[in-house]
Amino acid sequence: MGEVFPESEHRFCVRHMYSNFQQHFKGENLKKQLWACARSSTVVQWTKNMDKLRVLDEKAYKWVEKMPPNTWSRSFFSTYSKCDILLNNSCEVFNKFILDAREMPVLSMIEQIKNQLMARHYSKEKEHGDMWQGPICPKIRKKVNKISEWANTCYAIPSGKGIFQVQDRDHSYIVDIGLKKCECRRWDLTGIPCSHAISCLRHERIPTESMVHDCYSSARFLVAYGPKIMPCSDKTTWEKVSAPKVLPPKYEKKVGRPSKNRRKLPTEIETATGSKLSKHGVAMTCSYCGDKGHNKKGCQLRKAGLMPKKQPETNAEDEEIRQSDQGEAMPSNMHEEDMYDYARAQVLAVLQICLISLPCNKFVSFH
Repeated sequence: MGEVFPESEHRFCVRHMYSNFQQHFKGENLKKQLWACARSSTVVQWTKNMDKLRVLDEKAYKWVEKMPPNTWSRSFFSTYSKCDILLNNSCEVFNKFILDAREMPVLSMIEQIKNQLMARHYSKEKEHGDMWQGPICPKIRKKVNKISEWANTCYAIPSGKGIFQVQDRDHSYIVDIGLKKCECRRWDLTGIPCSHAISCLRHERIPTESMVHDCYSSARFLVAYGPKIMPCSDKTTWEKVSAPKVLPPKYEKKVGRPSKNRRKLPTEIETATGSKLSKHGVAMTCSYCGDKGHNKKGCQLRKAGLMPKKQPETNAEDEEIRQSDQGEAMPSNMHEEDMYDYARAQVLAVLQICLISLPCNKFVSFH
């Protein structure tokens, strides 16, 4: 990649990066901290989050440190492309878009993809004329409206020549409206004014949509979908040329139905209520014998009717309450032939306590 396109910016998908990370370092805290480092928009914020990762796990910090930060952290991204995406969702979406065409032979696949793109260009151009209103795209307008709500906590102090000092809770930022820059770098990275910039634009009575980068405008959208993809005539009318015949690849039939869905990680479990964190990598502890690697349902000692070698660990408070309610605990190393005598002695002790509470004219005998 660096040899063919030396001037291009190469980025990694953080989701795939985390899938490699979690094979060595597991835990929800490490996952959240890794994503916090990736979402950091300034070098100072990235350094602070990396220090927190180092406190959590030194080895995890060294593993992440080996990765060039300009490939996965927003704090080192170039501001030229106006894109701060950390995932390769665009590739995943296109892959699903051509899912049916991928199963076809080569020529049929290319023809199907061409037809889909041709119809998409027409529908997008028609959508712009029927539904769009305003100078920017609808999704960008929704994002601007959402960021505008965050600007309510910002207080802009003008300095002159379009430069402001913005106080946002416990932090302050310098915003330059003329250069379209903010110290948080969110405006620089995306081309969409951040909450600090919007507070300054409100102070100057400047419409926010007018300061959005031109790449999000309706005119640029029409330029992108303007070129038409022309249809092809029937194959019978094609001119025959002296070129190698295009043959389909060798097909090897595999056992079972071929999967069309993405191969998910063990940590990704989809339920009816959405995704939830898997217990993959978590060591089970048996509540019957106290050993690790199995639970009470699969305990072999419990199935064989044997007493465990040691009782499961309990805290001191629970043990004190249990002994006060049940009396002296049964020894865990007692043989089976002694269990009956021990249980009989406990029953006799309880009966003697009951006799004390009976009236004097009542007599009870037991053997």
